[in-house]
Amino acid sequence: MPLRIAARKIPDAVILPVDAPAYTAASTEVMDTLRAQPGAVVQVLGWDEAFVGVETDDPEGYARAIQRAVLERTRLHCSVGIGDTLVRAKIATGFGKPQEVFRLTAENWFEVMGDRPVIDLWGVGSKVSKRLDALGIHSVAELASAPEQAMQAEFGPRMGLWYRELGRGGSSAVVDDTPWVPRGHSRETTYQVDLADRTEIEAAARVLLEQVLEDAENRPIVGLGLKVRYAPFTTKTFTKRVAPTTDRETVTAKAMELVAKIAPDRPVRLLGLRVELAMPDDARDGHTPTRGGW
Repeated sequence: MPLRIAARKIPDAVILPVDAPAYTAASTEVMDTLRAQPGAVVQVLGWDEAFVGVETDDPEGYARAIQRAVLERTRLHCSVGIGDTLVRAKIATGFGKPQEVFRLTAENWFEVMGDRPVIDLWGVGSKVSKRLDALGIHSVAELASAPEQAMQAEFGPRMGLWYRELGRGGSSAVVDDTPWVPRGHSRETTYQVDLADRTEIEAAARVLLEQVLEDAENRPIVGLGLKVRYAPFTTKTFTKRVAPTTDRETVTAKAMELVAKIAPDRPVRLLGLRVELAMPDDARDGHTPTRGGW
C-alpha cells in the first residue's frame, strides 16, 4: 500500500523565521530515511511530505517503523496515512495528525469521507467547490455519483471525469520515484524595524530577488509573486505572469513593477518574493504552470 509521510516539528505552535537551508537539510535527512526502509519506493512531494510505495501484509506495523526511524535519525515526528490509492493515502495523513497512523481504503472511504464537503478532497479548492455547489454537488458522496454528462459539461471531458473519480478516492496507486523538481522558490524577511522609505523597500526587494534567482539555478522564470505585510498586520499579495526568460534584467524589471504596487506611506513589516519556474514538460504538454504560494 502507498503510505504518505508528513514530517513536522512538535509542538506546532512554535513559529520560527523562514530558514530554507535548514529546512532543506532536514528534508534530505527525512527522505533518505524513507528510502532506507525495506522495499520502499519514495515519491517526494515537497520539503515535508512524500509517498512511500511498499508491498506489506502489515501496513500499520510498517508505518510505525517509519515513524521510529524518522524520529531516531532526525528528532522529527511524522504522521502516516495508509491508502490503496494516492488520494486516499494523502487524505488519510490528515486524520493521522499529529504523530499517528490512519488507514483509508475503499472499504471505509464513504464511511469516513462520504458526508464531508468536497473541499476536503485533495485537488478540490474553493473555486472548484463553488462550481460543484452550483451543480448541487456538496458532499464527497454526491460527487462520486454525479452524472457524467453534467460533470463533463462543466469541467470538460477529461477533468469532469477526473473530479468524479476523485469523489471515489481516486484510482492511481503508482508511486513514482522520479526526482522531485520544485515549481518555484520563495524567500521572505520580517524586518525588526519597519521599512518606510521607498528606496529602502526597493533595495530589500532586490536582495530577496537575488536570493530566489540563485535558488532557481538559471531555470526559466514564468511568474512572479510579491508578498507585503504592512504594519501592524495587513498582508497583500501581488502576482505577474512572465514570458519564459532567464534574463535577470527582465525579471528584475518585472519584479520592480510589483514593488511599485506597494502602498505609499505605509510602513512595511515583511517582504516576500517568489518566482514560478517552467517545468521540464510544460512546453511539450502545453501545460500552464500552476501558481504556487508561501
